[in-house]
Amino acid sequence: MTKPPISQIARIAQAGQYTLTNNRELLHVLDAMRAVIFYLDRWGTVVYGNRRARRWRSIEETQGKSFVELAQHWDNAIETQREILQVGRTGVPVWGTRERAEEEGCEFWLSVDKIPAINEKQRVNGIILVVTDITENVIKEHALQDSEAKYKAFIANSADAIWRYDICPPIDTCSPVTTQVEQILKRAVLAECNDTLARLYNAESQADVVGMPLHRSGSMSSKHDIQAFIDSGYRLVNQEFTRAGKVDSPRYMETTAIGIVENGYLTRAWGITRDITAHKQYLDHMEYLANHDSLTRLPNRTLLYSTVEKALAEHGHNRMMALLLVDLDRFKEINDTLGHRAGDTVLQQLGPRLEAELSEVDGIVARLGGDEFAIFLPRIRNEQQAVVMGHRFLDCLCEPFRIETIDSEIGASIGVSLYPQQAKDLSTLMRYADVAMYHAKKTLKGVSVYDADHDPHSPTRLELIGALRRAIRKDDLLLYFQPKIDMKTNKVHGFEALVRWDHPTIGMVPPAQFVPIAEKSNMIFSMTCWVMEHAIKQCAIWRSKGYDLSMAINLSPRNVTDDRLLPFLKRMLKRYELDGKHIELEITESVILKDPDRAKDAMDKMALLGVCFAIDDYGTGYSSLAYLKRLPVKTLKIDRSFVHGMCDDEQDEIIVNSTINLAHNLGLNVVAEGVETDNVYQQLVSHQCDSVQGFFIARPMSVEVTTQWLQDSHWSCVQPMVVD
Repeated sequence: MTKPPISQIARIAQAGQYTLTNNRELLHVLDAMRAVIFYLDRWGTVVYGNRRARRWRSIEETQGKSFVELAQHWDNAIETQREILQVGRTGVPVWGTRERAEEEGCEFWLSVDKIPAINEKQRVNGIILVVTDITENVIKEHALQDSEAKYKAFIANSADAIWRYDICPPIDTCSPVTTQVEQILKRAVLAECNDTLARLYNAESQADVVGMPLHRSGSMSSKHDIQAFIDSGYRLVNQEFTRAGKVDSPRYMETTAIGIVENGYLTRAWGITRDITAHKQYLDHMEYLANHDSLTRLPNRTLLYSTVEKALAEHGHNRMMALLLVDLDRFKEINDTLGHRAGDTVLQQLGPRLEAELSEVDGIVARLGGDEFAIFLPRIRNEQQAVVMGHRFLDCLCEPFRIETIDSEIGASIGVSLYPQQAKDLSTLMRYADVAMYHAKKTLKGVSVYDADHDPHSPTRLELIGALRRAIRKDDLLLYFQPKIDMKTNKVHGFEALVRWDHPTIGMVPPAQFVPIAEKSNMIFSMTCWVMEHAIKQCAIWRSKGYDLSMAINLSPRNVTDDRLLPFLKRMLKRYELDGKHIELEITESVILKDPDRAKDAMDKMALLGVCFAIDDYGTGYSSLAYLKRLPVKTLKIDRSFVHGMCDDEQDEIIVNSTINLAHNLGLNVVAEGVETDNVYQQLVSHQCDSVQGFFIARPMSVEVTTQWLQDSHWSCVQPMVVD
């Protein structure tokens, strides 16, 4: 609140007590004032109070009373009374004394002016007491002081270094950036900081660093950092830099700063600098763990992949590279014999050996997991160099591994894929190296370079999977038929149904390519159903024309135990009105070996429909003859590998003859496959074989050609059977 004008107070003092109480104009002025005003005589007794004073205390309470009696709730009312009397004696005013009062449970702060009223003779007639309520201002002041105290405490105790640089003279922000950078380096001086910043500079106190120029601080000291500060609108957010530590070990720092711009001039900059060395070391450690194998300390799959991807991106257009996959041989034997700790010991010794071979060659050795390692060579001259390096890696493994008290030798198989001749991306490089490695292991070659002929999962095969699925769905497969001849009558008595696929762009796809694809996928059931329906349908057609024929259908091992097959077979026989005895289902010995009990149960159920079973490719498997007797099998088909050479190989002839005799003793018929010459045919006649099929009789034929063959061939009936 404002103090009363000096001119008004002077007139009051000059008027004296009588004049004051009788001057109405002056009294109106005093009543209009916002302060509490009392007029006291020279002995400190209240003579008059303005309107604001009378609101505080009534006339009856104030007149003739001392100030102590009026202000009993003031903290220092007696001291205030003493000062009033002192002003009366000396005529010297006292301005702005701050007083605290508590009344009705509320705290008040007051500013008190004590002004002497002096007459013409320069004697004090009385004292004017001006009391102004400054509670609101004091509360704000206390809040500000408290905030400032907390702020100073925060700065003083902060784990972060807090600082302020003053720039003298200020820098024009319209100047070129390069000029501003140079001027900041020259003019910025540390003006304020906390102890944390002093410790960063290895100083004992703030005083030892205040006044330091910016270029010595290491914080925002490089031209790059200052330019970033200017370009970002005089701000920096988490800018990292390094400082030399006490023993020359690097310390990692992070700074956030803001510049103060006034009237277009940069005057100072506030900032925080944080030591992030421990955090940085933690992140580096976590990154190391994420990119390295914990057992061998070699780079892991993640680091290998990122290294290869980076090399392909940076140098792939003009550099030959190689990826080698290493898989240990007999490693499982060590684990099983000596325990996993022994296996871990081998792996720990293996890493340094492989890395030692790269001492003169660019490359990285990584552990992919288990006993599988990868070696990436980002710069090779030719394929031969990659192969030579592969053999060097094998050689380094030939030295025995020391496992506790035992020396053990371990071999390995290595697959090599090349960039860009074979693969142009990481995924393909890995897959090709994997294919080559398994080929090396299978053939015992040690080191093998990828060859598409050894790849069972080539892109062409992947394309065939989709095309085969569409062919089955759209009824684009074909059924070919190969006749079986009864050797007693020299006439055809049945056919074997063989599936074929005429691809719209590739042409005829060999069964050896697409049948395994179907068997390894979920397409084998749908393809078998397609073959079964068309074979049963065609058999019914030929029989309706009078030919007494049966139809043999091949089943995959997965088909036999598929619960869906029996209901489908029932429906097809019913749909085409064909007796089950005219259908023969051919299975391989592997069906029996895989799950004999379940296979027998499924075969018994299908046999109730009248169908019979034949064992295909007999002699190439390991089926038990004792178990074979328990199955509803009527026929053994001798594999072509024995039949084809029986005229030239005595052992093959013995096998064929023994198989025929054995089958006959078990009450089974025998079909010899792969009969290609008359000599083989006549020899089978002499061994009393029941039936034959092969190119000597006829190759597999389409339905149209087979129908014509039935009419024209000497193997066929002279006339079709007449059906009533």
